[in-house]
Amino acid sequence: MGSRSITNLVLLVLVATLGILAWFSSSQEEGLSHPPLTLIDPATVTRIRISNNNGPEFVMERNNGKWEMTTPHRIAANGPRINILLDLAATPSIEQQPLPLERLAEFGLEQPVAKVEFNNTQIVFGGTHPYNYRRYLRIGDTLHLINDIFPHHVLAQAEAFISHELFTPEQKIREIKTPEWRLFRSAAGSWQLDPPNPKLSSDRLVERIDRWQHTWVASIEPMPKAVPSGEVRVWLEEHAEPVVLGIVQRKKNTLLVSAEKGLAYRLPDAGLLQMPSAD
Repeated sequence: MGSRSITNLVLLVLVATLGILAWFSSSQEEGLSHPPLTLIDPATVTRIRISNNNGPEFVMERNNGKWEMTTPHRIAANGPRINILLDLAATPSIEQQPLPLERLAEFGLEQPVAKVEFNNTQIVFGGTHPYNYRRYLRIGDTLHLINDIFPHHVLAQAEAFISHELFTPEQKIREIKTPEWRLFRSAAGSWQLDPPNPKLSSDRLVERIDRWQHTWVASIEPMPKAVPSGEVRVWLEEHAEPVVLGIVQRKKNTLLVSAEKGLAYRLPDAGLLQMPSAD
C-alpha cells in the first residue's frame, strides 16, 4: 500500500472516530436536563447591546412594551426577532467550568466574534468546539458550551433588527404622491386619485392606501450610493412635512430610500408604485 493510500486511510479513520465521538456524546446527553445559560427573565430585559465584526454596535431599548433601536438608528425595532434573541438567556448550558484566562485564544475568546448585553449581563461569543460544533460563551469568569443556534442573530448587522413595517400603526397616511399619481383624502373625507379615473371605484383607492399603510418590506439595508430615479412623498396625519422616500430601481427589486435615516427598504413587489387601476 502506498504512502498516499495509508494517509487517506488514517484520515478516514480519524473522521469516522470523531463522528462516533460526536454521536456518542450527543446520545449520552439526550434526556438530560441542563441549567439555563442565565437566570435572566426575558420580560425584565429593557436594553440590549450587540457588537460584532460585521458593522457598528447597535442598541435596542424597550419602552412601554415596545422595542426601539436607539443606536446607530433611532427607529422602531423588530420585536419578533428580538424575542427570538432573548431565548438565548435561557438556552441550556450543556457544560460550564471556570474560565482559564490563560487559554482565551483556545476558546476563541481572545478575539470574540460577538458580544451581547442583556441589561448589565454581557455574553461573549467565542469559537466552536472542534468536533461537536457547539459554541463557547463567556459570562463573567465562567465558560459555557451551548448549541450553536444563535449566530445568525448575534452576527447580524443593525439593519436586521429594524422593524419591517414601512409605517407603524400610529402613523396614519393622509396623502401619497409618486412621480405618476397622487392619492389623497378630500375635505369630505373620501379618497381621490389625481389624475382621476372614472372607472376606478373608491374601494380600489382604499385598498391601495391599506397596502401602503400595512406594507412589510422584504429587507432593510444601508442606503446605497445609487442616485434615486424619483421619489415618493407620504404625508401623515398631524405632520406638516412629508416622509420623503427616493426610488431606486434595481434589476431584481425596488428600493425606497430614506436619506434622513440612511436606510433603504426593499419592497416585496413594485405594485405599490404602480398607478391604481380597476383591473
